[in-house]
Amino acid sequence: MNSAADIRKIALSLPGVSEIDHFSRPAFRTAKRIFAVIRPDGLFLHLPEERKEFLFEAEPRTFVKYMWGKTANVIVQPARVSRKELEALIREAWAFNLPAPPKTKKTATPQPSKAKTARSVERPAVPRRHRPCA
Repeated sequence: MNSAADIRKIALSLPGVSEIDHFSRPAFRTAKRIFAVIRPDGLFLHLPEERKEFLFEAEPRTFVKYMWGKTANVIVQPARVSRKELEALIREAWAFNLPAPPKTKKTATPQPSKAKTARSVERPAVPRRHRPCA
């Protein structure tokens, strides 16, 4: 049976995770956002929509659908999943909520010189003929 101490140990073992108070409940966050909250009725995980739908269909008693406005959220019943599965779910929520990697500046790469074609070859200067003034 998984406890709040197990959840805390798993979540805090992930890189860049900090524990915060979220409405008097322990929550775990990345630099971007909260990804897990220990609630009295289970463990809230912030997962992608398609993953939540899959879990709701797979085992509705283990992965409870909790509606917040128009958004469905998943509340995992920790006592009904194995330690290995709980670790995988927490890691999945953590990975989904990581901040995007910083964009690197592209350095200007020198453009290769264009090969001279028949049109681009310089032609010798031809003297212009003068028109007679009228």
